[in-house]
This record gives sequence, structure tokens and C-alpha cells, in this order.
Amino acid sequence: MNQKDNKFSRIKQKKLRLFEAFAGYGGASFALRKTNIPFETIGFSENDKFAVELYKRNHPGVADFGDITKIDPKDIPDFDLFTGGFPCQPFSQVGLGKGEEDTRGTLFYDIIRICGTKKPKHILLENVRGLKTNKHGKTLETIVSKLTKMGYDVVVELLNSKNYGIPQNRDRVWIYAYLGSLPLTFDLQPPQQPLDVFFKDLLDKDPDEELFKDQQQVERLKELYKLDFIVNEPSCADLYNKTIRNDGISITILEPHHNKMRVVHPPKNGKLRVRKYSIAEHFRLMGFKDGEIDFADQGYNQLCKRAANGWDINLASRIFKQIFKQVEAVTVRAKPAYLA
Repeated sequence: MNQKDNKFSRIKQKKLRLFEAFAGYGGASFALRKTNIPFETIGFSENDKFAVELYKRNHPGVADFGDITKIDPKDIPDFDLFTGGFPCQPFSQVGLGKGEEDTRGTLFYDIIRICGTKKPKHILLENVRGLKTNKHGKTLETIVSKLTKMGYDVVVELLNSKNYGIPQNRDRVWIYAYLGSLPLTFDLQPPQQPLDVFFKDLLDKDPDEELFKDQQQVERLKELYKLDFIVNEPSCADLYNKTIRNDGISITILEPHHNKMRVVHPPKNGKLRVRKYSIAEHFRLMGFKDGEIDFADQGYNQLCKRAANGWDINLASRIFKQIFKQVEAVTVRAKPAYLA
């Protein structure tokens, strides 16, 4: 292990204890692995049976606390870091946008309920851009206000994956809460990184023919979206905005039922080539390397749903690094060497 890789282990440090709520495939755990910050996940909460199966396959031995609304905080061991990408559909442009009128939009009260009892030093939450709109701004204000009243210093940032090395236009609201007072110079936003990998670079080299639409289906797409589907290189068709992107970036990964994202290839033998994203492409666009996640033998719809609702683990790892280079981890008594 070289000096750079060893930067989080040059001191005697207890492991950061993580509780992962709304866990999905375990985005926080995957992201922390990329940082070399010593940690252990003491429990997770998830109520989707397919997500639970996927999580357990990739993070064996972690205690399963089930539905967050049914958790008694006293049953959870103490932890230092609470993470959660609480359900985004109530605040999403492509959802119904009901906010707190949607019962899923009230699940942040369970975050408050659990963290109010356990008082972890760190809380990191994630949601869609819609949480910062005028329509749902009061919900965000409520979240910040309740965390503040519990003794947390709260920072909110809107960050986009395309600014951090992943060619996906994925805007997400990140909420970081620290029990105590943050340094006045604290900045949640990691340094931006120009893209050196683009949409076409993350596509399968030999995509499965079953992903492609037949010519009748392509003609129907042309009729519906007024697009000719003629490109010089593999590109992203943004059916939501009725355009083919020429910037080498994917639209936000969406659940399959939205049917709004396609890969367009140059015509071949006079035929247009339009297809769905593969499972592997979904996960590459969420920061995963091939083989980094075990798909647990699940099907297309379930895995692509997990990707759409998960954390970009590349960006999340950068956020963790950004936090812990400025804020001393609660488990460390002396000033860590990596903060020097």
C-alpha cells in the first residue's frame, strides 16, 4: 500500500460506525470503501425485498432493521454516521410532485426520530433537485430547522455528477449535518473535475441485440418525439426533452417505467439503431466499475430501478473525503494525520 492509499490508516483510529437508511444497494458503504476511511456498517434499513436481497449479497452480515417507520431507535447500536437517500418521488419532476402530501415525503420524520435519539455526530442525506424548488422549499426548510433544533450545524449543496467525473446530468441535493459547530470555512462541495470519460466510453462494446428496438418501434419513437435518430457516434436520446444530446453526457438515470432514456447508435445497413441502456451501463453511470457490485441474479427492471434510486458512489465518496478532511471524525481522539 502506497503512502497515498494509506492516508486514513497512519493513525490509531477506531472504525467509523455507519447506519445506512433507505439503503438500496448500499451507496454509502460502497462510497466509503473508495475513501479508505476505516468504517463498519452496524445496520441498515430498507423495505423493498429486492433491494434487501441486493444489499445483503453485497454487504453480508450487516444487521437488517427493516422498515424505518417500525424501528425503535433504542434497538440500534450506537453509530457515528447516519446516511439516507430518502424517497425522492414526492419531490421529483418526473414524479407527481406531491411532496409531503405523498406519505413517502414524510419519511424524513423517521430520520429525525431516530437521529434525535441516537445523536450521531454526522448525518448525510440526499434527494432530488426538486427539494430546492419553490414548491418544496418549505419541506427543505423544515428538515434544516428540525436538525438545527437538535444541535446540528447544517449545510445544503446542489451537486451534479457530471462535474465530478461521471458523464451523467444528475443533480442531487446533499444535506450534511454535524453535531456541534462546523468551521466557518467548511465547504461541502468537493473540487470539480472536468470529464475525461464520456457517455460513449461507458457503453457496452458489444451490446446485447435484445436491447435494440425493432424498426417499427423506432418509427413509433420518431413519430412521438420528432427525432430522426441519426448520429455519427453513440449518443444519449433524452426523450423527456425530445432531443439527442451532443455533449457526451447521459440524462439522469431513471426507473425503467419512465421510458425516457435511450442509446442511439449510428445507422447500420440502412437501419436506425436505438436501444435501452444495459444493466452494466446503468451502474457504470452510477460510478461503479465492472464487477464491483454483485447483481444477485436479479432481473433488468429491479436492477435498473436500484440504479435510478441509488447514490452515485463516485460523487458520494468525494463528498465523504471533503467532509472528513475538514471535520475530525468522532471516533478519533487526536488530530488525524490526513487532516494535516
